[in-house]
Amino acid sequence: MYTRPRVRSTNIEYITRSTSISFTDKNELTDTHFRWESIKKFLYLAYASSSSIFTFDIFSGVTLERVFFLDYCVGTLAFGMSYMIMDFFIKQYTRKLDTSESLNPLLRGVSFGILCQTVLWALLNSLSLADSLRFMSTNFRDLPSWMDCSFVTENRTCISDKDVLVRCRSNTLTDVRNTSAHVNYERLFILYDRHNVSVQCFVIASVWLGVFFIATITTNSLLKFLRLSFLWSVFSTLLVVFCLLISAHTLIVIAFYQLMDLRDLNFAQDHSMKRMNEMFSVGLIGVYDFGAISPYTMVDTTVLIFGTVSTILALARSLIMRVLYLSLSRCVKISIAVTPHYLLFVLLPLSAEFTDLHNLYTMYVYVYMTVVLTPGLVMMMLTVTKLLHNEIPSVKSIYITGVLCFLGFSLSIPLSMMPPTKMRVLLIGHRLCTCYLGSFKTLLVMWVYGVKNFCTDVQFWLGFKPTKLWRWLWCMLPVLFLILAILRFFELLQVPDFSNQLWGLIWIIISMLIVTFFQIKTISRYILRNNLMGIFRSNSKYGPPEPKDRKLRKSFDESILYRQCNHDCIVLTEKIECNHLPLMNLNKLDKLSENSSSLASLQKIYDASENKKKTSSVLGSTLHINN
Repeated sequence: MYTRPRVRSTNIEYITRSTSISFTDKNELTDTHFRWESIKKFLYLAYASSSSIFTFDIFSGVTLERVFFLDYCVGTLAFGMSYMIMDFFIKQYTRKLDTSESLNPLLRGVSFGILCQTVLWALLNSLSLADSLRFMSTNFRDLPSWMDCSFVTENRTCISDKDVLVRCRSNTLTDVRNTSAHVNYERLFILYDRHNVSVQCFVIASVWLGVFFIATITTNSLLKFLRLSFLWSVFSTLLVVFCLLISAHTLIVIAFYQLMDLRDLNFAQDHSMKRMNEMFSVGLIGVYDFGAISPYTMVDTTVLIFGTVSTILALARSLIMRVLYLSLSRCVKISIAVTPHYLLFVLLPLSAEFTDLHNLYTMYVYVYMTVVLTPGLVMMMLTVTKLLHNEIPSVKSIYITGVLCFLGFSLSIPLSMMPPTKMRVLLIGHRLCTCYLGSFKTLLVMWVYGVKNFCTDVQFWLGFKPTKLWRWLWCMLPVLFLILAILRFFELLQVPDFSNQLWGLIWIIISMLIVTFFQIKTISRYILRNNLMGIFRSNSKYGPPEPKDRKLRKSFDESILYRQCNHDCIVLTEKIECNHLPLMNLNKLDKLSENSSSLASLQKIYDASENKKKTSSVLGSTLHINN
């Protein structure tokens, strides 16, 4: 994805490579770490940070937000990958999480706004993890809760899954609102009683306690944990797809063709763009490697591999969801708007009862969510801890993690009591803020700092120049994200009830007030210094952490990489000469030829004089050339 300049010698590496050896050995860099080890670690970290209840099912078309595969691939390339390349390269280039003080002072307010969005996203993931644990525990009973109607009063219709099968054999469809799974969903997540509240508080407390203990382990242990989580998600998904190929190969073929159906494709819809926030951390803190990845990792290659792997796995999961939905729709009439939460905790456990090996599917779904959401939540908490520790270095990281986990538990309790309609509106406000912050961040990096300077940083650090595709996308990202933010605002206005709109508006106002407060504080500081233009300039310390590397960056000239001798035989540095003549400017060669022709002719070199010494033209020309 990067274009390498035409070189024929490796003697220019001292220009394009960092001289710092504090992170990794050069041999390790070129042999293993540079090529594959760092890519694998990035894949584990990025997959953990992108896993959520909203990315579990993307392409099945069961939920309200229909995402087409082709539309998603275009959006992934245009929005997600380009943003992640920019974000992760800055972190690897500076080896810092918070670059607001060096890249651009106005990024400080954006960083704290992104911090707020990450905290809210972590709270939503903690609730999904707690719900998965509760549902997984009910599967170990003799009669799971979604199959039970014994707790229902006489004035409420409840049809168990066995009765639904009997009605299906007589060609009678059952409304999903009357099934035991839907009634159980309302009892657990809408109509709370004292028992459910106490159980939910206990599970949420267990989640945050587990997050605290996992967050305190060493970096190597955390990487192993992330690796196991990634491998489990890959092999469990492939195992379920293999079982479907054996037991329901007809349905899986039908489901695959339905996923690839483009007849209803409408590019005016931006449902696929909504996934960029969750999948590629747009407007969120994103991937941070905690010193585990080489700073010379080819970011575009790693992001491209992550985008490909995550898309293939999302397609496989959506295929599983579509097969289960087809099995369910034969007997159940779905007359309700399906959200990702409703899909996981109503339709999936109910549809598994209509297939072979139904216990396999239910265990796969909820174990998968538990195994994948846990490292993602830990990643977000550790990254927020790292950012706050940079701001308050006097406080130990373990104390910050403990306070964050306690606050997470305290805020998750009232958030879990929120009705699903208000939660959906809050999510719209969250997506609007992430698009707005992503637009502001890319504007400061690509328009204020400059695409040219950013590409020069990439070429200096990695030895490759970004292609025109990436440069064009980086220039357009601020406008594209701003358009998405405007679309989210109109989506919020279309919510019918103003009381529900209020939740999204409150979160938007809180986020913008935080950003505005830090921006005003930063601008005021520069006004007091009588240096208002300083807010548009990067700090002299921006760049690699080593002073030697920063000096090399200041003296770096892209044209040095392309200097070649007149015979096109070797790339020249300041010390290497051409095989025939030293590298010189053509204008200088012309001047030398004029000077040499003005000297005395070779025929007169032996003309002697007792009072004046003649100058040899050959000797003079040689001296000029050598100088």
